[in-house]
Amino acid sequence: MTVTNDRDQPMLRGLFVPVSEERDVTGLSVTGQLPPGLSGTFIRNGPNPMFEPLGRYHMFDGDGMLHAVTIDDGRVAYRNRWIRSAGLEAEMKAGRALYGGLGDMHMPGPDEVGDAGPMKNLANTNIVEHAGRLLALWEAGPPTEVTRDLDTIGLHDFGGSVDGAFTAHPKIDPRTGEMLAFAYLPFAPYLRYYEIAADGTMSRTVDIELPEAIVMHDFAITENHVVFVDSPMVLDIMAALNGEPMFRWNPDHATRVGVMPRDGDQVSWYETESAYVNHFWNAWEDGTTITFAGSRLVGAAYTAGEDGAMDREGADAEPGRPTRFDVDLVAGTVKVEQFDDMGGDYTRINDAYCGVRSRYLYMGGFRDEATIVGHFDTIAKYDDDGTRTTWYCGPNCVTGEATFAPDPDGTTEDDGWLLACVTDRTDDRTDLVVIDARDVAGGPVARIHLPARVPFGFHSNWLAT
Repeated sequence: MTVTNDRDQPMLRGLFVPVSEERDVTGLSVTGQLPPGLSGTFIRNGPNPMFEPLGRYHMFDGDGMLHAVTIDDGRVAYRNRWIRSAGLEAEMKAGRALYGGLGDMHMPGPDEVGDAGPMKNLANTNIVEHAGRLLALWEAGPPTEVTRDLDTIGLHDFGGSVDGAFTAHPKIDPRTGEMLAFAYLPFAPYLRYYEIAADGTMSRTVDIELPEAIVMHDFAITENHVVFVDSPMVLDIMAALNGEPMFRWNPDHATRVGVMPRDGDQVSWYETESAYVNHFWNAWEDGTTITFAGSRLVGAAYTAGEDGAMDREGADAEPGRPTRFDVDLVAGTVKVEQFDDMGGDYTRINDAYCGVRSRYLYMGGFRDEATIVGHFDTIAKYDDDGTRTTWYCGPNCVTGEATFAPDPDGTTEDDGWLLACVTDRTDDRTDLVVIDARDVAGGPVARIHLPARVPFGFHSNWLAT
């Protein structure tokens, strides 16, 4: 099964080119020294179409593929697997693509896909573990449960509580074990909030009314609140069905920060400067002030341009910038402060600090001028004392998201390592680099040489042994 890209589509070139094989390889070679405390599995999710797309292809359309690197007492193994959704199984039976995508929204009928349904659950964006289940996520459908060996179990709808969209970015409270999540919907009330108990059962849902359907990719939590950003990034399903862009920037739609008590069902909204926040680092509360940070864009309606470059409708071509928001719950104001000029995204922290004040923030960034989304060349670390340290992966290299793996013997917030897939475009090879989070500027302490290129992808996580 090989995608030939006969029509020379931009988002099927270069690092977007999918891989066509599933591999199991042990005894991977390592340059440098793996830390003795690093034991577990790094898993990265991302789009990897199995078949030639029916029409215009966008990176969001690809079938989910998981890439896992397991480290056990210095021994390293690699495995990759497609997430075998019901839709993909129907396509495998037919031997060709049956579903459309963002560019051409063909929805097959039962005569083509049987009981698989008119929309394929791609599960191609994130991978999280909660209550003993490993869940592959995207934001247009329920999670898909997989095993640690990357075999697909099937859709997980929390006992029938999720019948449609579910965020790719739930937050797991390390203090309570709860998983908090949401869904943005194409129909009223347009936003739904979920609380899943530590044992994995759905504890409650809250419907939240918005003025219109919008895109809300991420949110944030504190110990006592959840934080939403209602932005001008509008979701228009009818336009997509008519061959027009599904996402558009509506300058007349106000940007608002919404704060809701975790034990309540009413959201307080605070209007702020027009913007879209793709990913958040973290949020915390201090008295009557809630602080959160993320990569802030002035607009984000992405379309594929020449050579895979990405243009945004209603905005310039600049990437997101690190920004801090302070919400005064008494005064009803939002203070916005961009704290660095470096463009970037894929914001991460030590997840043990989710919802409470965190000192360190990590990001994929651009040192060189970059126009291709997600093709970062730098890993950045921010200290709340105002300093930034970086590691540049090289002029011909691209780094993915840097995931924090805590040192089991650590005592401070940055005791651990950053793991990221780095691909060298000169030889089309990928390494999993291991960087001491206390010394990001020092670069990798180890490079695990993977047996095949890992294509462009989205989010990753670390599962400790």
